[in-house]
Amino acid sequence: MNSADGSLFVVSPHLDDAVFGCATLLAAQPGATVCTVFAGTPRAPQIQRWDEAAGFSDSSEAMRARTREDERALARLGARAIRLPFLDGQYGELPSVRTVVRALLARFEPRDRSTLVVPLGLRHPDHLRVADAWLTLLRTRTVQSCIIYEDAIHRAVPGITAARLDELAAAGLRVAAVDTSWYPQRESARARRLKQLAVRAYGSQLQAFGDDVPADLSEPERFWRVESPRHPGVPLSPRERYASDSLAATLS
Repeated sequence: MNSADGSLFVVSPHLDDAVFGCATLLAAQPGATVCTVFAGTPRAPQIQRWDEAAGFSDSSEAMRARTREDERALARLGARAIRLPFLDGQYGELPSVRTVVRALLARFEPRDRSTLVVPLGLRHPDHLRVADAWLTLLRTRTVQSCIIYEDAIHRAVPGITAARLDELAAAGLRVAAVDTSWYPQRESARARRLKQLAVRAYGSQLQAFGDDVPADLSEPERFWRVESPRHPGVPLSPRERYASDSLAATLS
């Protein structure tokens, strides 16, 4: 599999997930776009345990600092940022799948030559919500295929990646591992060095882990290509159906 023509449009649940999960890919393709879904700041400042562990007094301080960290990390990789205004789960109710789908489609054009790169969707509710959105795009054939990356840190749970891939295959999607012929530059010493520098930019988040900074962050990145269902008649789940009801109007 050769490197894809066009640019990369990488979807990140939070302000660090794309770098933690696929920074060597970003380093191999300067000019990529990283679209963070849960990058909003609560109107009224909140005090949450994770933000306190990261050294912040409240959510406003946390999101200002995390955005600056994200800017430094993406600059080191030559990527540009799009940040959506949704609040992550620690701050309140998640947006609906339909809302996330429509927001992504406002920034990503399925008919252009960009490659959509998305998180596999492991364990964390915010990650699962993003995965529901890209699954809706595939199941409704709004996009024909995308590349998925493992959710760093969450993938360390034994068996969780294999179980998730089995779920996708059972849903009628074509799933195939992507080998190193796809953007071989991501295997270079330069790409690995840039990932280390980019990861370090998220100092507050590394602080929040304390003495338990995940060793998983230094493990190799893995990718799969996922394509639309083999059989057009495969039914949508209730959540996908709810999201797709407004999708036709969005695209018309």
